[in-house]
Amino acid sequence: MIHRFKPYVKYLVLLLVAAIPDPVRCGVPTTQSIAGEVPPGIMITQGKTEQGFSYLAGGVSSNEREILEQWGKSYNVKLSFAEKRGSYLADVKLVIEGVKGEQIIAITTDGPLFYIQLPSGSYTVKTTFNGETKQIKSLNVPKGKNVHQTITWDLGEQSEDFRQR
Repeated sequence: MIHRFKPYVKYLVLLLVAAIPDPVRCGVPTTQSIAGEVPPGIMITQGKTEQGFSYLAGGVSSNEREILEQWGKSYNVKLSFAEKRGSYLADVKLVIEGVKGEQIIAITTDGPLFYIQLPSGSYTVKTTFNGETKQIKSLNVPKGKNVHQTITWDLGEQSEDFRQR
């Protein structure tokens, strides 16, 4: 009787493997969990800096970007990371420093969008992607205003390789 079920075991195993979600993209943020608010398959990082400034990061998929755009309305600084030809970039190393050089945050982004709520003032933003660093020496955040900066890299022929990943 067991021999009769052997061919079906292979199909059962394949069905079970297909049903198991990918742990990398199953909605588990790298800092605080907001899974109750995020649909499955969405990965958005939400956290606070050591100084208590709230931030959001993510936006790999269009669904994530839509959620981030909605949630990001309450943040006064938005940074976007892209290739010169328009493709979004993730895994950007980001450091934001205050006017006295104090580090506010150092993070590798989970996606092309990063939101943070900062007090009014001037900040230095350093971003590194693929070994190339871009810097905004004086990001001015006026009181009661929102700031949006897009930081771009010219990857040249490399951009085709990054788009295929």
